[in-house]
Amino acid sequence: MDDHDQDSKAYDTKKLLIESLVGLALLILAFFAIASSDVSATGSRSYWNLLLLIFAITAFASDRIHTEHSLADMRSVLTISLHWLGVFVAIQLVHYFVTTGRMANADTGLTNGLVLALGTFLFGIYSNWRMLVIGVALALATAGVAFIEEFIWFLVIIAVVAILILYFGARFVKRL
Repeated sequence: MDDHDQDSKAYDTKKLLIESLVGLALLILAFFAIASSDVSATGSRSYWNLLLLIFAITAFASDRIHTEHSLADMRSVLTISLHWLGVFVAIQLVHYFVTTGRMANADTGLTNGLVLALGTFLFGIYSNWRMLVIGVALALATAGVAFIEEFIWFLVIIAVVAILILYFGARFVKRL
């Protein structure tokens, strides 16, 4: 194995690790949003908006890194923007339902978690499978929080499994 192959393999491993850590960070931020919404749905609205922006930017960057779309591909930019705008509107509707008394305050985190999970999953279907994995992990975590009282261990297990899938899945896809 020459130096170029070793450098390339080290770069690929580093890239996989970074992508896995980004996935983990997204999951942790989303888990925190779900948990904080149980405490104060109205107080967590800004956090949900910021979280959604982080997910949208990550999705856009992921699309640019893992597809042939150029930075200036306006059709792709429009598709991604409309996708995340739809998720944003759905989350704003959840907050509206809570503030108008049409929905219980305690349901905000779970509902927003599912909306974000669905948005991330669907983005993963049409752009990058890594986001699909994050969406599934987020949906499972949200469902787990709804059914399990001591959910912190469940969230850790979901996050670890998702990161392993992201890391080893990327290695597997690269070999194909």
